[in-house]
Order: sequence, then structure tokens, then C-alpha cells
Amino acid sequence: MFSRLFRLSALALVLAVPAARADDKKADAPTKKADSGPALLVRVQAINDLLKTAEYIRTLIPGEAGDQFELGYKALEAFIDKDKGSIEGVDVKNPIGLYVAFGEELSPTPPVVVLVPVVDQDAVLTALKERAKLTIEKEKDDVYKTEVPNVPFPLYFRFANKYAYVTNDAQSIHPKTLPKPETVLGGRPEHLVSVTFRIDRLPEAMKRMALAAVESQLAKGKEQPIPDELKGAKEFRDKAVDELAANIKELLDGGEQVALRLNVDPKAEEVAFELELTGQKGSKLAKDIMSIREHKSVVGGALASKDAALNINLSVGLPANLKQSFPPVVDELLKAVQKQGKIPGEIQTKAEPLVHALLPTVKAGELDLGMAMIGPDKDEHYTVVGGLKLVDGRKVEAAIKDTVKKELPPEFAALVQFDAEKLAGGASLHVVKIADQIDEKGQKVLGKSDLYLAFRDDLLVLAVGPNAKDAIQRAIASQPADVGVLNFQVSLSRIVPIMGDNAQELAAAKAAAEKVFGKGGSQADTIRFSIEGGESLKIKAAAKGKAIRFLAEVGANEKKDQ
Repeated sequence: MFSRLFRLSALALVLAVPAARADDKKADAPTKKADSGPALLVRVQAINDLLKTAEYIRTLIPGEAGDQFELGYKALEAFIDKDKGSIEGVDVKNPIGLYVAFGEELSPTPPVVVLVPVVDQDAVLTALKERAKLTIEKEKDDVYKTEVPNVPFPLYFRFANKYAYVTNDAQSIHPKTLPKPETVLGGRPEHLVSVTFRIDRLPEAMKRMALAAVESQLAKGKEQPIPDELKGAKEFRDKAVDELAANIKELLDGGEQVALRLNVDPKAEEVAFELELTGQKGSKLAKDIMSIREHKSVVGGALASKDAALNINLSVGLPANLKQSFPPVVDELLKAVQKQGKIPGEIQTKAEPLVHALLPTVKAGELDLGMAMIGPDKDEHYTVVGGLKLVDGRKVEAAIKDTVKKELPPEFAALVQFDAEKLAGGASLHVVKIADQIDEKGQKVLGKSDLYLAFRDDLLVLAVGPNAKDAIQRAIASQPADVGVLNFQVSLSRIVPIMGDNAQELAAAKAAAEKVFGKGGSQADTIRFSIEGGESLKIKAAAKGKAIRFLAEVGANEKKDQ
């Protein structure tokens, strides 16, 4: 089983993301034979849809900048013949595209074909001759040829399926091999631009060459010496390299496609960048991606709140075979640190019980942590909650209590009140009396609050702020939740009270928020970044339209002040 950090770690080279692999030992379905269609596909919205997108984007840009933007797309709109629905014979109602098909014989310059929607072929030819001043030659099989200034090769095109197919290689637009536009230009209306790379359509020779090149580089990495590297660490590093090579092979053999999209969705009021990986049905890769959703985050469930102004969760780990190899590496490293004597013996002795209590968590090879800022309350203060997944959390709790009581100076130990209250499920609430230590800036955000913490056997949760106790009680009673590999979200209308370094900046932020979100705030105020699994592995950065408008308003106000 892969994990969250090394899961699909091949993507560390290809997509630079962690993911997960299923712990399924059953035989995987054989991947289907490579599709012979185009491997690289680009789609751009139809001109009419581009104009609608531009109109929506205009609503997000305030002031003079918005006016200038509007002049630009209105100028394009003026060229459209509304009766014919075209610009010089080019259809404005269908998308534009591009594709590249790789043949079995590898070429450093595979032919590129551009798809332009057409409603009137004669009008297009006339425009090319009279407006672009190009010489158009009609060759056999209804192929046209032209020479474009400053382009070092001739261009060929033909009309078919209500499109002009334009390319640098006449053979690539032979009528028997032309793909239908809908097979190249599939996508949703909100996809402003999409680029799709079909892994399953790559020639087998290209995949093998790519794999050989990567394996060669990884082998060099294995041989690269690291000063003072421990024996166990070297063995672990070698296994990790082998795991990475296996993941890359899995990506090439079981991957279906990688898609990069810029989405502008006026209905959902959202602008998003999206990178998506899909595995072939039945492949090990597809199972790996699905397993991400099956994995639940302890901390993600503990910190979930509908009133969060900001939250971030990370859930990653090692694959199963590396998890087995990891504990000896930790032990070896700990012994080496002790042997080096860089930490005074007295401190090592005092910290030993706590270190040993934490070792099972470290050796587990998983990292599940997060933070949430909840609020603001009626006094514009926030509650900050943090969480960490533990192994044998009760033992960690006992070790902390023992260390504080025995090893801390009395004046510091007196600030800690253990077992101040009992929570549901038998957990104890502990208090660290820091309210008088929070400075003026901190009190503006948190109010005057102590730090509270509690343990479950699988969780440590800490909180500070006006509703810290309630937040901890909810966390202790929570169930694990699906938060993907990484989730970050901020609600701009909720963080307004802490925006600005002075009263003037704060007043400007509040004015902009009321203008954009209204007096009661808005649900459409979020900015989010996430890495999630399921039917596909998806990396997404998204912002609600009002969030973009708010930031633009704040930026415009700052310019005015300057």
C-alpha cells in the first residue's frame, strides 16, 4: 500500500504531489491497449463564451482597471457579425482547439493540428487572401497550402466537420485519420482553457524511454554519497528510490490522462485552476487514487467547523513497505544523537520518558495535523485550535504530566493545571495559564485567554481564545473525516477584523467587505487550495468571485491612499 506522502510518489517528479495507494493485494485488471487518438489536446472556449466570461470577470474588477478591461472585450465583440454568428466566417459559438498525435515512430517534432470552427469556408478564404494578404494554393484531396511571413515552414489546412484543420504536416489531416471535433474538444462550458495529456495514448516506446531515463537518474541518486549517512538511513533511502521508480512505472502503465484547466464559472461564482490525474479503469493507479478518499483524517474531523475563518489540514504518510523499514531508522538516529553528545546528558535524562512516549507516533510514518481559526465572536476575537494525530496518546499525556511535575522549575510548573475538568469520553482538560502573558496585539485577536489542551489515545488538541473549551470538547467527541491529502481554506469576510496594521487600513477593509459581501457577510467569500482523491487525483486552487472582488477593492483602496 502506498501512503499519502509516498503514495503515487512518482508524481513528485510528474505532478509534485503526495497521494495514496490502496492496500489491495488482489490482481489488478490489465490496462487497456494504448488508444491511437491524439495524446495532447487543448481546448479554448468559443468566442461567444469567452465574451460571457469576460463580462463576468469585469464584475470582479473595480474602477478604471475594469473600464479598460471592458473596452478590450467590447472591441472584439464589435467584429462579430450577429446575423451570421461569425467573424470573417469563423464560428463564434463553438470552441477552438489544438491536438498532437504521437505515432509509433518517435519524432522530435510531431505534427500539431489547430482546430478553428467555421460557418462559411468562402468567407474564411476571402479573409485570408484579402485581409491577411496570404497566397492560398489548393492542392490534391481538398488540402490548402499557404506561406505565412516569418514562419519557417508552410501551413496546410482543410475544411471538415464544420472546422478548419490547420497544421504543419499535410499527412496529419488526411480525411481518413481526422478525429471528430467532439473527441478533441470535450469539456464543460466553464472550462476557459483546458490542456489534456493522454498518458494512455503515448507510444509504448516513448514510455519505455521516459522510464529508462528516470531510472538512470534515480540510480545515480542511490550512488550519490551523503556525508556521515547512517547504514539504516542509506538502506531506507535506497528503498525509497525503488518505490519512486515503481510509482513512475505505475503512472506510465496505468495512467489515463492528466488535465490542466482554468475554469471560470459565473453560475457557481468561482474561478479555479485545476490539475487532475485519472487512472485507467481497473488499474492499480486508479485504486491508489480511490484509496485517498477511503483514508480518514483524525485531525480533519477534530477541527471541522462551519464557523472557521481559516483552516488547514495535512494528512500524509509512508507506503507500507517503507513504514516497516522506518522504525529501525528512527532508533538508529536516536542512538547516534545520544552518542554524539551534542545534547547535555542531564537534558537527555529528563526528556527520555517524553521522547519514548512520542516514539510510536514518529515510527508510525504518518503525519496528520491541522489548525483552525474560528470566529470572530461578537467582540471580534478568534479561537485558534490545533491538532496532531498520536499513537498511544494517553502515554504521551502521562509523560508530559510527569515531566512537567518533576523537571520544570516550580514557577513554570505552577502555570500548568492538569485535570482541570473532565470531558465527555473520559478525557481530561488541562490548562496552561498564559492569559496574562499575551501581548496587546495577541489580545486583539484572541482576547484574554488561557491555553487549553486535551488528549485522546489518537489525538492531541490545543486551543486558545474565547471559545477554546467548546472547541476542545467538540474535537474530543469527533470522528475522522475525509479531508484529502491537503486542504487549506480562508473565509475573507471572517478575517476582516484582523486585516490592516492600523485603524485606517482596518476601516478600509471593513468598508470593502460591506460593499462586496454585505453587512451579514457571505458564504461566497472563500479561497481554497486542496489535494483530493476519489475517481481522480485533483489539485485545485479556487476563489469565489466575491473573494476576488474584495481583494481587488482592497488593492484599489491602497493605491488611492498612496
